[in-house]
Amino acid sequence: METITVPKASPAPLPELASYLAPFAPLLQRSQSRESVERYITGLLTDLPRKNCETIAAAVAGTSTERLQHLLTDADWDPEKLDEVRVRRLASQSPREGILVLDDTSFPKKGTRSVGVQPQYCGALGKIANCQVVVSAQYVADEPASSTPLHWPVTARLFLPERWADDPDRRKTAHVPQEIAFHTKPQLALALVDRASTWEVPFRFVVADAGYGDNPKFLDGLEERDLLYVCAVERSFGVRLPDEVREASAAVPEKPTGKGRPKLPRAAPLQTVEAVVAAQPESAWQTITWREGTKGPLCKQFLAVRVHRAP
Repeated sequence: METITVPKASPAPLPELASYLAPFAPLLQRSQSRESVERYITGLLTDLPRKNCETIAAAVAGTSTERLQHLLTDADWDPEKLDEVRVRRLASQSPREGILVLDDTSFPKKGTRSVGVQPQYCGALGKIANCQVVVSAQYVADEPASSTPLHWPVTARLFLPERWADDPDRRKTAHVPQEIAFHTKPQLALALVDRASTWEVPFRFVVADAGYGDNPKFLDGLEERDLLYVCAVERSFGVRLPDEVREASAAVPEKPTGKGRPKLPRAAPLQTVEAVVAAQPESAWQTITWREGTKGPLCKQFLAVRVHRAP
């Protein structure tokens, strides 16, 4: 049987990587942690088909499985502070008025011990499955000279299902901090928006899919923050037409007969997005091209209709 030899990466740090990691050094108190971070990231930059502490230690000189495992599980460092340094550096080099894209990503898992894992909708598999779910924020900005936009990850939060949050034994076994409580995915997304603002990410618009756009409290939260947004909604999303809203607000309620309670103003008719769109003429649709893609112009048909979203 032929033995496969794994070539070792040099024990000397890559100059570009060393320069990149320099601002993070004050956040890692021990020299061993700083060295392990450099070795671990060097391993992530290799062509290894599977990247974990064991495979990286076998391919990168000057470290070991135990050192890398200690870095990830026991070393004293604050991931949020490290993330902030990274994000602020990227933000300072990115165009103004970018887009903050909110989404969730699922990771299929076996077993029950990983924090937050349970049967839930798994986008990676397109069905209910055992997985973890992470709510994330990504920065995107147009790059006219390129066929692809500028895109980098801002931050993320693990979604802790309510069953996990309410189970003290499970929390203790998985070392979930006491201050971590149950939050819905839209609540986590708003927290990520606030974090991106605090870290001075240069976004002007927020974009999210219907998993967030269908949540009225999430949309209220964006409006309270005075943010422009584009959010998808399901076809059953409730809306009211402006003319009908004005007519309903101008109508004088009928006076009650006898001593009955005064009648409240009647609300405008509630319609679905699907019905409103279907009622528009074909001529109202426009084909809009927004950039040149790798296989030709990127274009789509769009229709703009002003409506009031229903609570």
